[in-house]
Amino acid sequence: MQCPNKDFSNRFKPLSGSSHHIEKDDPTEFGTHDSPQESSGSDGLVSSCPPFYPTRLLALGSTGEPFVKLIVTKPLGGQHSGHYVEPDGQYVSLSHCWGKSGKRFCLTENNIGLFTSKGIPLKELPRTFRDAVHFARLLSHNVKYIWIDSLCIIQQNEADWLQESTLMYQVYRNSYCNISATFAENSDYGLYADRDPQNLWGEELSLNTNELIQSESRIQTGGISLGSYGPLIQRCKIVDPSHWGRKVENAPVNTRAWVLQERLLSPRIIHFCEDQIAWECRKLDASESSTDGIADVELKSGEIRERSRIRLKSLVAQEYGQQSLSRNNEDATKQAQVNWNQIIETFSKTNLTNPKDKLMALAGIAEQMYSQIAAPYVAGIWDTKYFASQLLWFVEPVFQKPIFFHPSKRPAGYRAPSFSWAAIDAPQGIRCGVIREEEKLLIKVVQVDVRTEDHQSSQFGHVKRGGYIRIECQRFPIVVGKKRRLTTEGPREDIFTWKLVDEGGQNTRMQPNVYLDSPEDDIEHVVGQRSRSVWLVPAYKNESGNLICLMLQQKVEHSPQFQRVGLSVIPRFVNSGMEFMSEASVEENGWFKGVDKGVIEIV
Repeated sequence: MQCPNKDFSNRFKPLSGSSHHIEKDDPTEFGTHDSPQESSGSDGLVSSCPPFYPTRLLALGSTGEPFVKLIVTKPLGGQHSGHYVEPDGQYVSLSHCWGKSGKRFCLTENNIGLFTSKGIPLKELPRTFRDAVHFARLLSHNVKYIWIDSLCIIQQNEADWLQESTLMYQVYRNSYCNISATFAENSDYGLYADRDPQNLWGEELSLNTNELIQSESRIQTGGISLGSYGPLIQRCKIVDPSHWGRKVENAPVNTRAWVLQERLLSPRIIHFCEDQIAWECRKLDASESSTDGIADVELKSGEIRERSRIRLKSLVAQEYGQQSLSRNNEDATKQAQVNWNQIIETFSKTNLTNPKDKLMALAGIAEQMYSQIAAPYVAGIWDTKYFASQLLWFVEPVFQKPIFFHPSKRPAGYRAPSFSWAAIDAPQGIRCGVIREEEKLLIKVVQVDVRTEDHQSSQFGHVKRGGYIRIECQRFPIVVGKKRRLTTEGPREDIFTWKLVDEGGQNTRMQPNVYLDSPEDDIEHVVGQRSRSVWLVPAYKNESGNLICLMLQQKVEHSPQFQRVGLSVIPRFVNSGMEFMSEASVEENGWFKGVDKGVIEIV
């Protein structure tokens, strides 16, 4: 509940008309705070023509026309060269779920000639596509085209897909707006939904703050009156802290990995939600039931937290287009790196139809962030002075009373080196480590060799097999095992631990927190006395005194090549009496006394 110092009595009224569905003939009736003409999210201006057009677009035509026509906007080589049209006006894009039915209306080698010559009858399109065309035609007289991925990229054509996927950054950031079929689970749902307008009415109450003020004044002054606090009866607006999460963030379309870049890069998004429309631009998140903006509160673990909601579109440059933050501004550069980590944590929870596309689905966002970070891009990690700290990501288990689950997996085919978060698929998401300069860490990156595939033009896409980094570090042999614990359903061995092996082969019992990257894939080779050599690499001692370590496994015995298998945190208080963590065993710079440093290779 919010108690603003202004009156909301005139803000919450029924929508005009008695219809219980969105009025399809007037797109201005969706009740959002600003229309696209009023809020560009940057300089307040929308140019008549963008500086870039996608390779193919669907020409909308006039309202009522029974078809749309595919146009090619630039000369192309090969069999699809043909006639091209110089577009004039704005285009919009569509975000949607493909669905699991397998029935898809797509652009193919066989129908591209028909689509460009005679057009596509609207009656043949899925409902979501038809509704998007209908809505786009009503947006503005200057909106003349729509871009839909499955109709503007030739499907089952790898060369065309690779070429067009590298242009996603340009496609979305130069669009007039993005139309999102946010609640639709597939292309047959459509945009428009029946709903009860009364559900959009704002709810208010009058709150007597007299007792609250008196209690506060007694605490602060020992019972002395603090004078006037203004009106004792205040009008308060009731807000739902889970509203944006339920209606937008966790809606079906926003569980798709490709859609994250569509949201981040588009200047503005119109979300067609389950029972209302929402608006998202660089300045404002709003909905029909929260026209002044979404409250800065969030519901986490059953607790309402104020000023904790992170606006997704605040994580990329606020300026429209490619604008750099000052490279001399250390705070701005570090903030861009922190923002990137938040993007990765969000992205890692999304789904991909084809797991090998993980880095490609992020490429457009990476290209946008490159204008701020200005550093080489290494399989989802930026090669800056914070590179080493970006290696300290981890995967938390999922707890469903009373059991811990470990659903993360490695993809079937090679996608990224093991030191990158992109080497793991974790439905629960990955957590990034704290951003720190390399001189504050106990590992030092001395060489990076990761290369992108030759057949792609983007430096942010697929990477070749065989990439590696070399780090200077200290390492300790360990034996990984399972920890037995009692639960309400009996004994369980669903969490992991390790023991330190000393020179005499004895195991020193520890109580660390262990986060294996993919227990299901690695457990046979990692856990137990007969597993291949596993090593603990101290990486960073945080402000609380906890030691954060990489867990690496030797590819072959006595080989300098290692694969990352997890991360471990040794709490300060656990080993206060043990020699391994004692001050006597650690040098002033944090390195361990009597332990050789060496350079190893992580692949």
